[in-house]
Amino acid sequence: MPKNKHTSRQTARPAHTNFSGQHLIRDKSLVRRMIELARLSPQPLVLDIGAGAGALTLPLAQEGWQVLAIENDPRFAEKLRGKIGEAEGIRLIETNFLEMPLPRRPFGVIANIPFAITTAVLGRLMDYPAVPFRHGVLIVELGAARRFTADPVTQARILGWRMQFDLKLAEPVSPDRFSPPPRVQCAILIVRRKKEPLVRPSDHARFMGLVTQALRVPGAPLHAALGPWFTPAQLKHLVKLLRMDRSVPVGSLNERQWAAVFKTMIRYVEPYRWSKASGLSKR
Repeated sequence: MPKNKHTSRQTARPAHTNFSGQHLIRDKSLVRRMIELARLSPQPLVLDIGAGAGALTLPLAQEGWQVLAIENDPRFAEKLRGKIGEAEGIRLIETNFLEMPLPRRPFGVIANIPFAITTAVLGRLMDYPAVPFRHGVLIVELGAARRFTADPVTQARILGWRMQFDLKLAEPVSPDRFSPPPRVQCAILIVRRKKEPLVRPSDHARFMGLVTQALRVPGAPLHAALGPWFTPAQLKHLVKLLRMDRSVPVGSLNERQWAAVFKTMIRYVEPYRWSKASGLSKR
């Protein structure tokens, strides 16, 4: 495994630029638990997003991972730089994760993500299947973890993630295991890329065009939500395939049912209909 002792540092910024919602892990048993879960889907390269003072960074390197420790707050970055010293396998990047280039080779994320940017971080990792993100063990708000793993999925963006990835709420985490303690309950969220995605990565943009429009009103009847794409005869075939009544809310479909809807659209619906309805080109 290649070792990298170098760090990169941008021009100094005011201390107040740190993301709100950053609560540092102070419980070593939580660190051990996250590493235990991460071993189930190992990648040589892992990102510690919001590395803070290095509660995860150093143990990860000691376990043999190559770690990119990403920290936007100069105060934390300076402390972490001192702790790293000559340690091998760690590269400190003092920057905003939401703006930095992502690795081009497969990587994992083992991190206590600043709560204020949780959805944005997950979006960078999972909005585009071409990003070589493979697995994650993440500390997030319990409410967010429940929203990301809820069934059925009524938000198009989260549905898009779950066509490519398995998301699991592993276990709740008490606020008193952080400093300062957050005012909300926390959880460990596990993310793993599916071996067989429910929609081919090359079809992802087209699928998102369908579900973004169809789920604008999750409570709308299935026949009304999908009417712009499917003719009445095609809808009749579709609901028979799904074994659902045409009046059920479109937001009640699960991931596999959405995969069936999309495959049926590609197979039976004329391209001019679905490309026009979704606002996407048929190419």
